[in-house]
Amino acid sequence: MVRETPEPDGDESGDATRRGLLRAAAGATVAGAASTAGCLSVSTPANVAANYEVTGNVDHLVGPSWLAEHRDDAVVLDARNTKRFREERIYGARRVPFEAITSQRKTDVGGAPETDAIATAFGSVGIAPDDDVLVYGASVGSRVTRVAFALAAIGHRGEIKVLNGGTDGWNGRLGTGSRDDVPMVEYEADPAPSTWVTREWLAERVGTFNDGGPGLVDVRVPEAYLAAAGSAALNDAHVRHGHLPGAVDVHWVGNVAGRQLTEPGRLVRLYESEAELDRSGTVVVYGDDNVDPTSTWLALRAIGFEDVRLYDGGFGEWANADDRGQHPVETATNVVIETDGSVGGDDSSGDFSCTG
Repeated sequence: MVRETPEPDGDESGDATRRGLLRAAAGATVAGAASTAGCLSVSTPANVAANYEVTGNVDHLVGPSWLAEHRDDAVVLDARNTKRFREERIYGARRVPFEAITSQRKTDVGGAPETDAIATAFGSVGIAPDDDVLVYGASVGSRVTRVAFALAAIGHRGEIKVLNGGTDGWNGRLGTGSRDDVPMVEYEADPAPSTWVTREWLAERVGTFNDGGPGLVDVRVPEAYLAAAGSAALNDAHVRHGHLPGAVDVHWVGNVAGRQLTEPGRLVRLYESEAELDRSGTVVVYGDDNVDPTSTWLALRAIGFEDVRLYDGGFGEWANADDRGQHPVETATNVVIETDGSVGGDDSSGDFSCTG
C-alpha cells in the first residue's frame, strides 16, 4: 500500500507516477519494535526526501538520512495530535501528551516548566535520560520545537534532534493505529534552569534589554506587539497590551519555510544583522504562551547562539502582574523586524494559536 502525499508547496518537478519507485534506504527496511500498530509502505520519493537534508554548521536540525542511519538507536517522538498520530506516523514512533510537556508550575518569582511532570511524561513512553531523541511533526512548527525544549529543560543528556521537513520528507516505513507498547522507565529530571527565565528575572533587568543587557525577542505578530487597537491578535485575557520594554519583535513564523527551517543564512541575517542580537550574549524569547517562542529558541540555537532562554510565563503573566511598576508594558518604542516565513502542515494549529 502506498500513501498518496501531496508535493511540497512550490515543487512543480515532482512526478506522482514515481511514487512506487522508491529507493531502498536503511530507513525503509529497518525492523520496528513489537507493536499492535499496523504498517504502511514508504510513500515519499528519494528526490523529495533529499530536499530536506541539512547541510552546513546547523545544530539540532537533521534530514531524513540521519534518521535512516540512527533508526535502531534513537527514540522517535511524534509531536502531532493523537488523531494524526494514529492515522499515520513514522514506524515505531512514540507520542507524549502535549499538555504534559507544556505544564507549568507557579512560584513566587513566576511560572516555570513543571520539570518533574515533564520528565514523568517522557518516562511513560520509555525514554531514558541518555537516549538520543528525534522529534518530528508535519513540519518544524512550534509543537515540534516545544517537545525539543521540554527535553532540554529537564536536563536530557542524550542528543535532541528535530526532523527537517517532518513527515513530508520521510521515506521510510510508516505505522498506523495505537502507539507501540514500550516499557515505562523512571525518568528523574535534572532541571536545566539556564534554558528559561522567570518574571522576577526579567523584572530585575528592565531597562537593559537590547541595550547592554540581555537580548529580548517578542515572537508574536506585530499587531499584538504594537497593541494595535481592535486587532484580533490582542488576547482578551490580558489586562494590558503591548510588549516588554526594549523587546524587538520578530514573528516566529519567519523561522519556517513551508515544512523546513528557513535557510540558515537568512536566519543569521534576520537575527544578527536586522534584530542586532549578540550571539555570544544571553537572548530571551517570549510570546503569549510557552509554545510558539520555542521555535525561535531552537532557531537561534541552530545557528549558533550560545545562551538562549525561554520566558515560560509568557506575556500574559507579565501583563497581568499585580505590581505594574515592576512589570511595565511598553507601546511607545517599537522595533519590528519583518519576516516572510510560512508554516506548512499542522504543527502550529488546533490546540495553539499561530500568533504566539
